Amino acid sequence: MDKYTNAVESITKKFGTSYYFATRFLPSDLRQATYALYSFFRIPDEIVDNTSSQSEEETLAELVDWEAMWQKSYMGENTIYPVLNLTSQIFKQYNIPYQYSVDFLKAMKQDVYINRYDAYQDLQGYMYGSASVVGLIMSYVIGFNNDKALHYAPYLGEAMQLTNFIRDIGEDYRERSRIYLPQEDMNKYNVKESDIRDGRVSDDFIKLIKFEIKRARDLYRKSDKGLNYLNKRGRFAVIMASRMYEAILDKVEQNNYDVLTKRARTSKREKIYILGKIALEYGFQG
Repeated sequence: MDKYTNAVESITKKFGTSYYFATRFLPSDLRQATYALYSFFRIPDEIVDNTSSQSEEETLAELVDWEAMWQKSYMGENTIYPVLNLTSQIFKQYNIPYQYSVDFLKAMKQDVYINRYDAYQDLQGYMYGSASVVGLIMSYVIGFNNDKALHYAPYLGEAMQLTNFIRDIGEDYRERSRIYLPQEDMNKYNVKESDIRDGRVSDDFIKLIKFEIKRARDLYRKSDKGLNYLNKRGRFAVIMASRMYEAILDKVEQNNYDVLTKRARTSKREKIYILGKIALEYGFQG
């Protein structure tokens, strides 16, 4: 695995700055596994998100090819993609159910042709594959002392994904013509697609974002109930990732809920502050 360690770490560092910061508090073996898995998740996501130069059919075909290579790798064939070969080893080493990867790639394919969601339940179906299974996979890597961990892990994945959706509303619309906010929520608060298009942060839009932020925070609190079921050696990093992602919501609030023309980011200083706060609350568990 050493040959490609730097490559998968670089992918994690480039695309997941908050996530990467949190992984620094994992033991070395878990950290390297996490970098490989992050890359496994990120590459299909990049295929879907960078489609400006090709059709939906071409993007879908690229994902289908990637999935076929993953299947071969999982079955023991050495493919031309180091990330897949590493991920295959990790799935087997940590006894990760293969179905989770199927559910994840299904969600990536869904992203190609679905760009609006009527109700939150519809969005949850997508988020299970795109994010909740990530929480489940990481539970196997970190290890758990009670199967209840698998009940709570999906809440964290959903919370982090919803946080991304809130932060990226403007970007997702401008660059990918996507709106992940449920249409029923937009209708409830009288927010129109033209408001997002025109960057209009109205009172109604602010009420909508406050509603979605509360929903995300509730998910973070639900996920907290599963922390003690995770093995100690990886628990601190999970807490760190959770709190750092939730801090993005704080930044959205500080930006007066403008997620249409501004991007909520936490600075390195703020990340260090969060680290110190968690260390005081939970004690450092490396």
